[in-house]
Amino acid sequence: MVTGPPRVKEAIEVLKKFNIKANTYVDLGCGDGSIAVEIAKTINARMTYCIDIDDKALEKAKERGLIIHKADLSIDKIPLNNESVDLVTAFEVIEHLINPDNMLRESNRILKHGGILLITTPNLASWVNRIILLLGYQPYNAEVSTEIVAGVPWRARTFAKPSGHIRPYTLKALKELLKYHGFKVINVKGAPGVEPKELRTIDHILSKIPSLSRRLIILAQKP
Repeated sequence: MVTGPPRVKEAIEVLKKFNIKANTYVDLGCGDGSIAVEIAKTINARMTYCIDIDDKALEKAKERGLIIHKADLSIDKIPLNNESVDLVTAFEVIEHLINPDNMLRESNRILKHGGILLITTPNLASWVNRIILLLGYQPYNAEVSTEIVAGVPWRARTFAKPSGHIRPYTLKALKELLKYHGFKVINVKGAPGVEPKELRTIDHILSKIPSLSRRLIILAQKP
């Protein structure tokens, strides 16, 4: 059974749909490794690497049997050889990076030709953000403070404090950025958010339209 937020379940469904298998797999910004374990099972990975900047999170990932490396994805090289990886994933990472170009360039470098990159990120142009912008509110996941979540209409549990979202993306912008870094987008899927509960029904319906969904899931390939 898949654990975690809806975007993880939807991402796994995308991998299954395209029958993605990978001997060597890298999860960027892996946290405690729990998502990497789920993905590794899905793709039958023989070697799974976890890259993160958080020492405590990496220790937990190591306890799960994953190969760990510490790196700042905005500035560091990923400590793996050129064209040595079959699949790279980055779940809710790119929006946190000062320099996302470094992460995408490094992902392209380590991927084999034909290798796959899977990215999930909040959608700046989600249906929720489009409505609240018209009403004069700050869009979600486009934070203006490191201390408070300012200008939004509701502050549920997951919006209680800033998460460090500094690079908000629309679907068009993310697709263009991936193309710039040498990737071919092969699938785009939307995923719902988790809050507020009162909006979950409409959120699930509108998540079927990726450009309006709360979360974006993009599957891209290195030609």
